[in-house]
Parts: sequence; C-alpha cells; structure tokens
Amino acid sequence: MKTTIPFSGSIPQHYQDLLTPFLFDGFSADLMERIDFSNAYNVLELASGTGSVTKQLLRHLPSGAHLTATDLQADMLETAKQQVTATNISWDVVDMTNIPYIDGQYDLIVCQFGLMLVPDQLKALKEMQRVLKTDGRLVISVWADIQDNPVWEISGKVIESFLGANPILQLPGPFSLSTENDTKEMLQQAGFSTIKSSLVTQSGQIASAASAAKGFLHGLPVFTVLSHKAPGLMPHIEHSLEKELAAQLGDHPLISPLKAWIFDIIK
Repeated sequence: MKTTIPFSGSIPQHYQDLLTPFLFDGFSADLMERIDFSNAYNVLELASGTGSVTKQLLRHLPSGAHLTATDLQADMLETAKQQVTATNISWDVVDMTNIPYIDGQYDLIVCQFGLMLVPDQLKALKEMQRVLKTDGRLVISVWADIQDNPVWEISGKVIESFLGANPILQLPGPFSLSTENDTKEMLQQAGFSTIKSSLVTQSGQIASAASAAKGFLHGLPVFTVLSHKAPGLMPHIEHSLEKELAAQLGDHPLISPLKAWIFDIIK
C-alpha cells in the first residue's frame, strides 16, 4: 500500500537551511516570471513546504490578493511561517487529494515539487481542477529525469550502496513524474486541455559537499528510513556521500545542474 512520505521532526529545519537555497529557491524565482498575476486575487499554494514559493508569491501578488498556503505536513508549515511576515496569507494543513474548499474558488493554483510525492496523483489533479475557476491557471513543477539532476542521482546511488535500495527512486517519489508526456496525459485525464510544458534548467550551489550530504540525509524523509533501518550507518553514509559528491560535483562550493518540468495549465 502506498503511504504518505513524512517530512516531520528535525527534517523541516534541515530542509529549509540546506536544501531550499540549494535546490528550490532558483526554481521559485524563475516560476514567478512565468505567471501572469494580473487577475490572481485568490491564490492557493499546495505543498508549500518551508515557504520557498510562498515568499515569492507574496512579493508578486497584486494589491488586495490573498494567498492560502498549504501542506500535508504541519511541521513543514510551522517552519514556513517563520519565513513570512505578510498579513494577506492564511495557512492550512491540506491533503491535495481531498482539498477542503469549494468548487471554482481560486484564480491561480501553484504546486512546486509536491505532486510527485502524492500516492494518488490523478486524484490530486482532479481536486485542483475542481477548486480552480473557469479560465483559472494551474502551475506545477516536477523534477525532470534524474540523470539531469546529478546531485540527486549521486545521493541515491550512495544510499543504495549501503541499503540495497534507492529511496530516491521510490514511487511515489521525487522522480515519479519526470516523463513529460506521461504527466501531460495525466493532466488531460484530470480534465485539463490547455497545457504548456517547459524544461527549465538551474544551477544549484551550496557551500560544501559536506553541507549537501547533510541536507540529503537529514533534510529528506530518507532520514526517517535510515534512523529505523540502519541508525549506526548514518555517519558512514554521510562521509561516503560527501566524498562522492565532492569528487563529481566539486567542493567549496558544490555546484550541480538541476532540471525540472514546468506545466502551465488553463482550465
């Protein structure tokens, strides 16, 4: 049975401190340049995480607009709230496969790097279609092929060498929607017809290979897996990952190419 991927406990703060500026902030800024905010007065963000996109949205929304920022994980939202001082925002713990809002409520829905982690992705998309206004816009980001995201690929292989399985490639998981045509087909099944896709490239930079290794092992749900399955191995995995990342992507700083699919959809 497919289960929810947990982002809780100490994970959100490591995610925010190490992974958000490395992996997500560049895509968040780029996303704002792709959105027409002129009629975006009632906005829903799904899978807000620790607030990378949330902060950008609040800077770009027109006067009088309101943002509802949501995530399935309450601990992630608590970390996000620490990044935001705006008053035109409300926060809610929401399962995107069962969005607790009325039909046709939102002008704009944004979901960056969240849909891939949902067990029933089609149901989530149908819920987005339901709460979106006619002619409203849905913008979704998902990771492209793992081979185009080497820091993810290297991390998964190192963890697999210790555990015998690659948690990065689990389903659902970060790369479960990396095939453009399959994702488009799912969007069509959910009732969307006007779909534009773009392959976006960023360059992620972090202070060191050690920081990257710590982020991937302590800032993602793999931390929970390792804590239960092989707690004694964590220092060894972290050291091995640091060495491999430095060898392949450099150190002080570490720089990795990153690629994602952006889907811009009109209801």
